[in-house]
Amino acid sequence: MKLNYSLVQVLICIFCAQVTSAQQNSFLSEEESVIGWYHSHDIETWVTKGADSEILTDILDRVSKSEGEKRHADLVDTQIAFGPGNWSYEWIQAGDAAMAEANRVSGADKLQKLRAALTYYTTGSWPHLGRSDDVQALEKAVFAYMQAGQLMNVPVRHVDILVDETLVKGYLHVPKGDGPFPFVINSFGSDVTKEDSFDLFSRELEPLGVGMLAIDMPGIGEARELSMLGGSDRVMEAALNYLNRQANVNRDKIFIVGGSFGGNAAARAFYRLEVAGVVSMCAPLHSAFVAPAAVLDGLPMLTIDGVKSRFKVLDQSTEVLAELMPQVSLKVQGLMVPTNEIDTPLLVVTTNRDPVAPLDDLGEFLATSTNNRSVIIDIEGHCPPRWVREPLIARWLSDELAK
Repeated sequence: MKLNYSLVQVLICIFCAQVTSAQQNSFLSEEESVIGWYHSHDIETWVTKGADSEILTDILDRVSKSEGEKRHADLVDTQIAFGPGNWSYEWIQAGDAAMAEANRVSGADKLQKLRAALTYYTTGSWPHLGRSDDVQALEKAVFAYMQAGQLMNVPVRHVDILVDETLVKGYLHVPKGDGPFPFVINSFGSDVTKEDSFDLFSRELEPLGVGMLAIDMPGIGEARELSMLGGSDRVMEAALNYLNRQANVNRDKIFIVGGSFGGNAAARAFYRLEVAGVVSMCAPLHSAFVAPAAVLDGLPMLTIDGVKSRFKVLDQSTEVLAELMPQVSLKVQGLMVPTNEIDTPLLVVTTNRDPVAPLDDLGEFLATSTNNRSVIIDIEGHCPPRWVREPLIARWLSDELAK
């Protein structure tokens, strides 16, 4: 391992001194791959985001009994026809029911039902490949997000962001008060859209008086017209330009936060953009992008399909993807090199056995930073759970804003 410990503060399960062994085991089961399924079962996260566990069980049971023709004959949750048993259909039905319940209640109960609907819809669209059924689910998720956002202290705005000559959408969350406010630009990975940003703002950022502009990565969600090949941080750069034109934004306190593929974009922005700080979580930086097709084929099919879709090669072979992916490597781009030293504040959060974000790559990345903190959770798998990493983001932001 090539980590430079003079630069890295390794904190194994920071702030979790009281975590029990049962809770530690839950880290490993948050997203459970199931034999015979295309989608993993992310039960713990779905419940944390507002879903009802009994409804989740019913959905998975109905999907498991689907009888229609499958896109992949050996995977039960790949029914092609949009109807009972289809993945998107079943989640949309649950979302519609939650929306109907939300319309009958008010206050905190209404918000809870809207968060549940949002979870069902986004899961129905996952991994957001742009097919007609998952696009329908995502459009409903956008509506649910906006309905929930109207219940906040300052209603959310669904704003236009110009990326070169393409308009994409973002969610602009502003804290209560006069401002100008510090802001976070937040983005996720290759199979998670900005509609998963709601709790990060409401639970962690708004209490700090920090605004948020939630955006999609190129090729996904409301930025699906773009391709990752144009630069993983293209939307982040456009979002920064957008915020710099807003009157209620403290332009000296704009931070970039990205997880997974969004962490790659955040790392690229670390080298290219003038911001107050960067959070890069579980980011593939180099090795994953130069792996041969045979290695990529060993990753979950859902993961590879999501990446293919971002590169606009969804229905092509993994060999085609393997030829394109080196262009996203920060080392191939000439950014992650020893002579490129950056003093922008940096927080890195990852696990110590991440299959797409190895510690050797992280060590090379941190060697180019002169001002960083690193939190490495002692678990196996890609990305720490959100309930761990989101409070870490808030704590680090609070420390940076106090300087």
